[in-house]
Amino acid sequence: MTVALENVRGARPAPDSLTAPRPPAWSPLTIASNRCKGCELCIGACPHGVLALDPGVVNPLGYHPVRLTDPAGCTSCALCAKVCPDAVFTVFAPRKGA
Repeated sequence: MTVALENVRGARPAPDSLTAPRPPAWSPLTIASNRCKGCELCIGACPHGVLALDPGVVNPLGYHPVRLTDPAGCTSCALCAKVCPDAVFTVFAPRKGA
């Protein structure tokens, strides 16, 4: 036997975690993967080692683009953006209190 929640006094439907929209996870940088040529300059420049080529993806230019492997390890130092010849990085300041 099932009882509709609207028939139960004071009952509220449980939030549906499968259909409720979740806010996107914050990331210290975004990467325009469609423009990345996989030169790996950013990987060598990253002092925290949180960038790597994504061997499972090939972009429209035919390259494996770089990806952020550990957002928590990125300090937004922007060294990756400084060495990138194709300007694929957008770096954001870390969250306050983080």
